Amino acid sequence: MRPYITAATTYVGLRAANDKFIAAAIVDMGRALEDAGPVEIATRLKGLSATKRAKIGLARLRVEGVPPQRIVSIVLAVSALIKVDSTAPRAKEFRTVQICKAVHRLASGTHRVWIVEDHQGRKRRTEMHTFPKSTGRVLREMGRMLEQPCEWVIEKHVVGVLAHRQRYARSRAAS
Repeated sequence: MRPYITAATTYVGLRAANDKFIAAAIVDMGRALEDAGPVEIATRLKGLSATKRAKIGLARLRVEGVPPQRIVSIVLAVSALIKVDSTAPRAKEFRTVQICKAVHRLASGTHRVWIVEDHQGRKRRTEMHTFPKSTGRVLREMGRMLEQPCEWVIEKHVVGVLAHRQRYARSRAAS
């Protein structure tokens, strides 16, 4: 996955200023992150609808400072990898879920650290790391929210990312 993300990140960075599809996808992705609403800690997600949990996932990305350009790059990288992989299912739903999994890793869970003093005055560090369960409906909803702003970019630029990756791989092999 890493070579595809590297190629897609470079490709998007080179074309973000000049390509209207990539520029629009970055702006739309930024808007989606801004419109996601408030962040809720992972232990309070039980019982919420899949759409609400997906929006909270987008809000986590915003709070963690994940740039929209990085998300667009990951969407392109996953799409390129699926296009090349002959064993990957061709269903759109598979791509949607894989995109969500790759992006969700960037800002998943709630992490807290406390310094607790015991009865003898010794200080101990206590940590809590809680991760929400990634259920199928949430992955599909969040994946759609991530994929929708990038549909034109996927259609127009996956081949370019693959070509860029090939050039990058050849130049690394030559050195």
